[in-house]
Amino acid sequence: MTLRLLILLAVLMAAPSGAAFAQATPRTLAIRTDNDAFDFWMRPWNRPDYEYTSGVHITYDGGDAPRWARPFLDRTRTCVTRMSSCRAGRLELGQDIYTRDGHITDSAQLRIARPSAGWLYLAQSARALHENRAHDLTIALGVTGKPSLAQLTQRLAHAAAPAFNRPTDWSRQISFEPGVIVRYDHRRRAAMSAGALGVDLIPRIGASVGNVLTAAEAGLQVRTGWHLPHPWLPSGERAAITLLVGATAQAIGRNMFLDGNTFRDGPRVGHETFVGLGEAGIELRYRWLTAAYRAVSESRAYAAGPKWHPWASMVGAVSFAR
Repeated sequence: MTLRLLILLAVLMAAPSGAAFAQATPRTLAIRTDNDAFDFWMRPWNRPDYEYTSGVHITYDGGDAPRWARPFLDRTRTCVTRMSSCRAGRLELGQDIYTRDGHITDSAQLRIARPSAGWLYLAQSARALHENRAHDLTIALGVTGKPSLAQLTQRLAHAAAPAFNRPTDWSRQISFEPGVIVRYDHRRRAAMSAGALGVDLIPRIGASVGNVLTAAEAGLQVRTGWHLPHPWLPSGERAAITLLVGATAQAIGRNMFLDGNTFRDGPRVGHETFVGLGEAGIELRYRWLTAAYRAVSESRAYAAGPKWHPWASMVGAVSFAR
């Protein structure tokens, strides 16, 4: 009798804990650093230090969708673990840095070289997530020019490892301008699995409108791995290994970092209408920790630009629930 009572009490005590875990709202804090210094397949002195040369992005995923989007998402609930349809929010603070090749000194070449530029922004996203599709609407507000702190950031980074850095010149840069980008992304997913191994195909389309960037794009990503986690819904997997490859085609209408400031004269070189991008990467997940590496190569962005520009991302993330 005593043993049965103890078992009953244990079950009753465990039930609320288990229910709370099942209904926990997952949240993830991630830091992504983009840099051409991470092109580890190249010797350090051969890695580029220009074009899109650096980016730092801090994101906080989870919780409810932003208030401005909830009237459009009132039929869905806030995401919890293992839900197949839900809504969520994302907040991102980021800085992107673009520079020209510092070895260019000829005046004729300088006129056709891209200007240096920085973009410091805060973005908020509303996300409608389902098992086989996802919709993201993002509003980003930021600044270019000296208030973006791009020149200061690059100088501090170069001071840490001067032996491998290239010369930089910020005498020609995009001037200060408040910026806004409204972006919409739609993704689909087709998945297959055999035991612990899985593979999925993720086609996507997207569009951006704003004085900083106006563009449309379409892409396809292929992922495979062990305990393959869902690409956007909260996953309960404790350990996973994911490999991915992908390609994206972009049609550019305006790119301030190449086309110059909107309402004032300044350096500009114009943009290529169509740009391609290829990527390959790996992601490792164990319990609440995630680490990822992604190598990217972009095609020529403007007439005098390099045919291909490689850079890479390193990501560290920690997930928790409350």
